[in-house]
Amino acid sequence: MSRPSPTTPAAADLFPARALRASLLPAAAIGLFPVAALAAALAAPEVAVLRHRAPVPLAANHLLTLGWATTVAIGVLGQLLPAAAGVRREAAGRPALRLAVHLVGLTAMIVGFLTGHYEAVAAGGLLVTAGIVVFLVDAAAVLRRRTRTLPVLPFAAGALACLAATVAWGVVLAENRRHLFSLALLGPMGLAIHVALGMIGWFGLLVVGMSYYLVPRFAGLREPAGLHPGAVGGGLAASVALTVAGVAVWPTLARAGMLLAGGSGLLYATDLTRMVRAWPPRPRDLTRVHWMVMIAKTVVLSAGAAAWALGLLPGLGVRWGVAAVVLFLLGWVTLAITGQALKVTPFLMWYYRYHRGLTAYEIPRLEAPYWPRGGGVVLAVLAAGPPLIAAGVLLAHRALAGLGGALFALGAAGIAALLAYSWLPAAWTGRNLRPPTEPG
Repeated sequence: MSRPSPTTPAAADLFPARALRASLLPAAAIGLFPVAALAAALAAPEVAVLRHRAPVPLAANHLLTLGWATTVAIGVLGQLLPAAAGVRREAAGRPALRLAVHLVGLTAMIVGFLTGHYEAVAAGGLLVTAGIVVFLVDAAAVLRRRTRTLPVLPFAAGALACLAATVAWGVVLAENRRHLFSLALLGPMGLAIHVALGMIGWFGLLVVGMSYYLVPRFAGLREPAGLHPGAVGGGLAASVALTVAGVAVWPTLARAGMLLAGGSGLLYATDLTRMVRAWPPRPRDLTRVHWMVMIAKTVVLSAGAAAWALGLLPGLGVRWGVAAVVLFLLGWVTLAITGQALKVTPFLMWYYRYHRGLTAYEIPRLEAPYWPRGGGVVLAVLAAGPPLIAAGVLLAHRALAGLGGALFALGAAGIAALLAYSWLPAAWTGRNLRPPTEPG
């Protein structure tokens, strides 16, 4: 059978309305990822000397959590929740509205942090919260109408509850900076609760739950046996409750919460190892390598949480805490996002169809459609940066943290080039698509 000759894609072919709506939030987040990573690189030397509450680190933190990870997560959940709940829900005008409100609010927050105008931080936080509330209302409607309950749904519901609590607490902290109704919230307590809700509750539950749903499908496992999603999810949820209660009331509860989080993480690492081992090594798949790196970082983070809870870590506890947040957010959460992004349809179309020049007929027949040229190098650079920043924090070494930040920013630029920008040169120049070739 003869194949159709490649031609320059028309604008309508490049941007089918339905596909654009479905991928709008993840695409915007991946496109903006280098900006967030550059901010992290600028903040890394300050974080190394524990100036993590200075203007630049605060701005970088919120660019990464709200502008990068949360935007991707909301966009992905807009597609995953209906599929997991057995609900048909077409994307309408709300993704664009949510993105606009979210970005305007986030911009106000960043400007407020950098200039010290906490009125702008509070106003931006309210806008971001409004956009997230719209999303939560949509998500609740999907969950109410569910016709099935796949194992990922309890994880998603718990993560969404923690997201609501995280943004609500963030608004409280911003308003407190503006009106100062509680001195206690200016100290570590307010920030610790925010971190526990956002990191373990929102990102932790979501990434873990989605991995139990997606990794077996990526690995071709029909019904994986011997996994412990209920124990891991319940342990993480309980650890959030204990940690928040402990920070607010009784420190012993916080240690119990972190010990439970560490144990749940180690159990999760064994499940991930079992799934990745069952994943055929051929054809090559960069997502599989992402999860192999994720296993290592899961073990390090979990063991560190347990060691802190048992009082086994030397030196300042705040250094270990800041280093853990860096490794968790820049290393663990980011690799989970980028690894899964390699599997989504927009990436396959933008990279292989419009950058490499393959037809839609040929893409599924590639031997290794999930290993783009240069992808291994990009992953190595992206994965190396966060541990160096964390080491710089533990050693109070600004230059080491700065090197890690530079690598992270470079890796983020590489990921964005592959996942978001690779098709642009062909579109700008109007040149014909290249003849089909196998990816290197």
